[in-house]
Amino acid sequence: MARDYERKTAHAEAMIRLMAARLAGEAVEPSGPIETEAARRLADDLSN
Repeated sequence: MARDYERKTAHAEAMIRLMAARLAGEAVEPSGPIETEAARRLADDLSN
């Protein structure tokens, strides 16, 4: 990923968890507002 939107550690951790699950082929539902936002950003980056 070329962009770094994460200003807080919790945001970076959420993005790493979601990307790792995606790489492992696992379906993961975001838990909480931080992971929901990270999932939205990840989807935006992958669609561009």
